Amino acid sequence: MSFNTYGQNSKTFGARYQVWSEVKGVKHGGGVVDATAFANYPVGSVIPAGTPVYLDKSGGTLKPIYFYELAETLEATDTEAVLYGNYPLTAAGGNIIAVPTAIGGTGAGVAYSAAVDNGDGTHTITIVANSLGTAAAGTVYAEADDAGATGKVVKETAVPNGLLLHDIVKEDGDTWATGAVVDDGRIFEDRIVAVPAAYKAAMPGIKFEKGV
Repeated sequence: MSFNTYGQNSKTFGARYQVWSEVKGVKHGGGVVDATAFANYPVGSVIPAGTPVYLDKSGGTLKPIYFYELAETLEATDTEAVLYGNYPLTAAGGNIIAVPTAIGGTGAGVAYSAAVDNGDGTHTITIVANSLGTAAAGTVYAEADDAGATGKVVKETAVPNGLLLHDIVKEDGDTWATGAVVDDGRIFEDRIVAVPAAYKAAMPGIKFEKGV
């Protein structure tokens, strides 16, 4: 089991910086990372500090909530998109959605046929040209339950009640991991995967600010 490298991660791909400006409150007891989610992480991967999580009770199950940020401007003719995220995308393909403005909202789910882990916190997904239209760098996506007009975020049932305090590193032989959850503090939002506004609102004790 491993859950360390004390709160370091960066949106500047490959570099690592402190993400927390101040930690004032941590949920008592922490939790054990959802077993299914942890099993899907490759050895050597990291659940970064600052990842939104839902903790059901002290010492209970900790469910990470995953978002992906468009790393480069997407044009209508593009058949690939580069996403920076905090969870491995399915190599054989899946569905993705631009995160709706409201938790529980629907939007256009889009299929991707393959995802390549670039080893720097980004994935390159293969899409049909114009299926995602055009989008600016920084647009936030999530895994979708369906490819269609009424898609939803796959893990929508877990509304976050805090952010992960430390990086969780999966090492060879690890089958489970624990994590601490911050519910009162300040974080450098430009050093973590973007958190959509509706999800920020679900964590009123967390203040999001720019780094220096």
